Amino acid sequence: MYLEGEPTNLGARAVEVLTVLVSEYGRVVSKSELLDRVWPNVVVEENNLQVQISSLRKLLGAKSIATVPGRGYRFCLPVDSDTERPAGAPAASPQTPKAVDDVLSVLPAMPGPVWGREADQAALDALLPAPLITLVGQAGIGKTAFALSVAHAWRPHRRDGAAWVELAAIADPDLVVSMVAQGLGLSSGGQDPLHALVAALKPLQVLLVIDNAEHVLDAVTRLVQAVMAGAPDVRILVTSQLPLRLPNERVFRLGPLSVPPMGTTVAEAMKHGAVALFVDQVKAINRHFELSPAHLDRVIGLCQKLDGVALAIKLAAARVPLLGLQGVEERLSERFKLLHHGQSATPTRQQTLLAALDWSHEMLSAPERAVFRRLAVLAGGFTLDLAKALAHDQDLDEWAVIDVLGSLVDRSLVMADAGETPRYRLLDSMRDYAGLKLVESGELPDIRKRHAQAMVAMMDAAYEDYWAQSDASWLSHYGPEIDNVRMALDWAVQSDQNLALRLLGASSPLFMLLGLAPECRQRGQALEQLATSPQPGADVARFWLERSRLYWGVGNTLMHDFALRSSALYRAAADRRGLYLSLRCLAGSGVLPSVQALSVLDEMAALEQPDWPIRLCTQRLLAEVTVLKSIEHMAEARRVCQNLLVRAQSAGLEGVVSAALNDLASISMALGDTDAALQTCAQILARGRHRRDNFVLHALAVMACVAFVKSDLATARSALTDFVSASRSRDWEWLGLYAGLLALMAALEGRHEAAARLLGYTAKAYEQMGSRDVVTVYAWSRSNGLVQDALDPTVFERLKGMGAELDPESVATWALSPPPG
Repeated sequence: MYLEGEPTNLGARAVEVLTVLVSEYGRVVSKSELLDRVWPNVVVEENNLQVQISSLRKLLGAKSIATVPGRGYRFCLPVDSDTERPAGAPAASPQTPKAVDDVLSVLPAMPGPVWGREADQAALDALLPAPLITLVGQAGIGKTAFALSVAHAWRPHRRDGAAWVELAAIADPDLVVSMVAQGLGLSSGGQDPLHALVAALKPLQVLLVIDNAEHVLDAVTRLVQAVMAGAPDVRILVTSQLPLRLPNERVFRLGPLSVPPMGTTVAEAMKHGAVALFVDQVKAINRHFELSPAHLDRVIGLCQKLDGVALAIKLAAARVPLLGLQGVEERLSERFKLLHHGQSATPTRQQTLLAALDWSHEMLSAPERAVFRRLAVLAGGFTLDLAKALAHDQDLDEWAVIDVLGSLVDRSLVMADAGETPRYRLLDSMRDYAGLKLVESGELPDIRKRHAQAMVAMMDAAYEDYWAQSDASWLSHYGPEIDNVRMALDWAVQSDQNLALRLLGASSPLFMLLGLAPECRQRGQALEQLATSPQPGADVARFWLERSRLYWGVGNTLMHDFALRSSALYRAAADRRGLYLSLRCLAGSGVLPSVQALSVLDEMAALEQPDWPIRLCTQRLLAEVTVLKSIEHMAEARRVCQNLLVRAQSAGLEGVVSAALNDLASISMALGDTDAALQTCAQILARGRHRRDNFVLHALAVMACVAFVKSDLATARSALTDFVSASRSRDWEWLGLYAGLLALMAALEGRHEAAARLLGYTAKAYEQMGSRDVVTVYAWSRSNGLVQDALDPTVFERLKGMGAELDPESVATWALSPPPG
């Protein structure tokens, strides 16, 4: 053996070890391979190899041969094939390393399949030519597992394989270079470790995966920048909660696993990553578990509540064998206690969902933490303006909040939904965590109040816009805020009822256009006593006006009474528009005597202004149709209704269009034109499939009525079955209004005792409504006559009394029981 041209006293085995290491320059040689090649067909102890390595290091220097723990050895000194060597000296390896199957043998094994990421894998494959890809996503989303899957898939396509470097365990940025060098089995010593690392990487074609870079991001950015500049054949994949923001970087944002909708089949559900992962993790503990149709919806519901977040799903699934599916579901409100396990092999930050989020939270700056926790009171997404209103303070002006929000989006702590007007949201787990931090900060009461005030300001503006905009335009802007409105109302009812009264009046159109009128009516009941106390003002007047509008067709007497209150307040305030709208409700209630109702219409016409938007002007036409129907001027009512329909369609007032079609259907019934009634009902139903429209209930009722007129009992039952189902889904909206049709069906099917009970319920509902239309009058008179003929009067009255106490679900049961025989 020669060193610098001079022979050295080195044993034959040491020379053979050195020969193998030099010949395999450019990769780590495992201990087993060295033993096989230097001691072929001989069983020797591993310490024999260690003795030879030690001898070589004494001769060549301590850094001449690197030990890669758990993997083997790598020769680190430069090799020059052109140097003239004395006879007998071993030939040096070429400067360029030979192609090898695997530059590393520490790429972690896949712990199991990566579910539901096929589309993500394909999209990431398309980015592979890029020198740098940063895989970003929130804590627990599954970045590490996905990146590991990618590394295994890409490894055969890189001449020198793939290398995995895990940075979560280090806190010192200065250790990044040495960690990467150790992971690759390359030298990074000397005065400039980064330069040495890049020089060692230069001849390699390797995929370098750097996992969990967010807490040492600056150091990783410097390293990646140097590698990209000095080792062009290296491809780099970084997982982080933040992008590196380097030229030629491609950012791939990893989202939650897909969750199927309720009602999906088992086979279809298993194609979604969230369900497949959940089932796989449960079966890992309980091999007998099978996903069956009986508990499929519960599994889907769990995955939805867990936001499709891989870590949360894994932790929840681990609890199923102990608690059962129902037990896990019931305990999700305590998700940070539920979602943990103590497997020592799992990194600490992944042993609980709380720890994973703590890991992310600790890396935030003070302003980022402040904005993040204040967003916890927002529900169902939020706009930039709402975030600014909520999160600012004396140290954070609106522009600073914008910058911080952008940083939180980059870190995947806040999700950004693309659209004409961007909206932001926190996944439920993130929101719960931010809520914990908000409570810890002591800011919760102030932020809840600030949120309610911001929602009042927004909905005040929405109320003004409502009268001048089309339904679609208005709903696209304000519809997504319904959950924030609900949250603000919940707080205000308990903490500031004056604010709640103002907010409920302003947001009433939102509830109505979303088909949530029953909810809004119920919420308003808690505030009626406050609004009755002597405190006149615009907020109180609007509250009573909107209460009145909410009771159209449901409680006409209440509609009339509430309109009287609002009209008095608006008249005293000389508020022309408010008085006009109150009069519309008075006339539209159908309670006023005909002469008085016609007088109200005249006053409305006098109040109307030529520059008013179409929505406002349609209110008089709506009232006029109601009045004309009540005095049985049906032909004139149809003419006005058709005019109303044209004007509403031209302005995109979809709710008014549905109301006009509903009136046309009942008017056609009154005129005996059943074909026209059915045609109009078909229009309403077709529209209702695309919007949450309560007028489908009217259409189904009219269709049943036409079927009864034509003695088509099967069609009537089908329509009423659909009616009951639709009413149930809308908190039993208009069940009482059309309960007479249910009684008529029971009577015609020979179920006279059931019909008697249903008539008792109907009578009570009619008393609350205060007025009836042609359909309800027909249903009551015909069903009442049939039951009176069939039952003893005493029995009839007793059953009616029992029916008056029925709840809606019992009404549905009595109504839809199968006919005898």
